[in-house]
Amino acid sequence: MKSNGYKILKRNFRCTSGEIDIVAKKGDLVVFVEVKARRSADFGDPLEFVDLKKQTHIIRCARFFLTTMQLEDVDVRFDVIGITGKNDIEWIENAFMEVQ
Repeated sequence: MKSNGYKILKRNFRCTSGEIDIVAKKGDLVVFVEVKARRSADFGDPLEFVDLKKQTHIIRCARFFLTTMQLEDVDVRFDVIGITGKNDIEWIENAFMEVQ
């Protein structure tokens, strides 16, 4: 992420709603990233494990992060990175959206 112009703000941010793997910033955009890794795709694509329930936990935790860090009126994005094996990496930007 750093090589793509992102600044890592926090790794493994925990709150009562759950955890966010990576919180990064690029310009005025704050990006919350969920990383799912699997040794193989035998049991499915790792991206499939970021279901609606997981998304809800990430969104709640993101809200808490923004409040805690006093980041108001910033644009946010939710990304998912799926890793299968050692070299198969898929990064989905704007993988899901916060429902108001």
